[in-house]
Amino acid sequence: MRWRVLGAAAMAAVYTITGCGEPDAPPPAVDVSTLDSGNYPIVPRDVESVRTPAAGAIREAVRIGENAPIPFEYDARFAYGPDYPRSQIITPQEPPYIDEFGLDRASFHTEFPGLVAGWHNYATRRPQTNMGRIVDTFTLRFETPEQARSVVEKMSRLTQGETRSIEGYPTSLSKLVSGETSRLRTWLAHEDMALYIKITDHVSRPFVESDNLTLAKTFLDAQIERLAGYKRTPADEVAAQPLDIDGLLSRTLPADNPLTRHTIYPAHVALSLSQTPARTALAYTDAGVDLVVLAGAFVYRTRDAEAAERLSSAFDDTDIAPIQTPTADPPPGIPAAVCFTGDPDQNIAPNCRFTVGRYVVRVPGMNLQDAHQRAASQYRLLVDAE
Repeated sequence: MRWRVLGAAAMAAVYTITGCGEPDAPPPAVDVSTLDSGNYPIVPRDVESVRTPAAGAIREAVRIGENAPIPFEYDARFAYGPDYPRSQIITPQEPPYIDEFGLDRASFHTEFPGLVAGWHNYATRRPQTNMGRIVDTFTLRFETPEQARSVVEKMSRLTQGETRSIEGYPTSLSKLVSGETSRLRTWLAHEDMALYIKITDHVSRPFVESDNLTLAKTFLDAQIERLAGYKRTPADEVAAQPLDIDGLLSRTLPADNPLTRHTIYPAHVALSLSQTPARTALAYTDAGVDLVVLAGAFVYRTRDAEAAERLSSAFDDTDIAPIQTPTADPPPGIPAAVCFTGDPDQNIAPNCRFTVGRYVVRVPGMNLQDAHQRAASQYRLLVDAE
């Protein structure tokens, strides 16, 4: 693999943010007619023409993610998010991988039928994953409430551990395994949803059971509250729902190798992908971010052009200094862009960051010239966007 656009390092470059930032002077005007976009597109694409069988379920998974609390929101101690691009979108085509049952993904539907879509959130107390507690939460929608209850009961039955109870949730099921690594697992069926939280602790001696039972309860409280705002797409309409929001996905460079996570996210869902979601939330709020696209480029829609400049300034490249590379010349015609040369030894792609009106963009490339052409293409795609 010659470049790792969506590897952990690139995701850190995109999602590690320090705060609100202070913008410099407005960027100079760009004459789009002079931009060299090579063979990359300069007009919006028809995303519906490349719809995949999983596309509708991906959109529904993101909608569930919009109504799934991020751990730092109900417990500020869990301030760190995914340390690499984890699988957070859950669809029938990519069911959750929950290893404690001894099942592979191919067996999921046999054991737990009726999955519509779901979302997986992940957080830790420390930036080094195994140096503190880890929280995994799964919010899974099934076709019927009966299927959700059956899933919860079977998952609990297949899991080893001592039975525990969660205050206020008499129908929940919990299992505790104490030892060198302790794990508390809790399940609850809520309407047609199966809610699951796993708390993993590699370091505490002894394992503080009461605190972790409270954490499980706090998750259930927060998740049920947020689900009150989840407007379900009817199961028979999930596959056909529109893929884009406000045409922004169509105006984003397509990924060379499309993955499940290459899609459009409301800001709250994008926060759950961040390595530092609590800090990133401050910058998103300040800039009024409402949509984020992950595809061949990373595009953030903010409140206005001034907010875009603040958000761009808030990206903290120094946080990844050990693997980030020296700055490079900007793309011809986009003098305000900030570019980096890339590091083949680290599989880090050359990349550029710039603003276009109310949008902040990050674009990687196979080499610096390619990054420049992709940047020019992405600039032209967004320049006429509302």
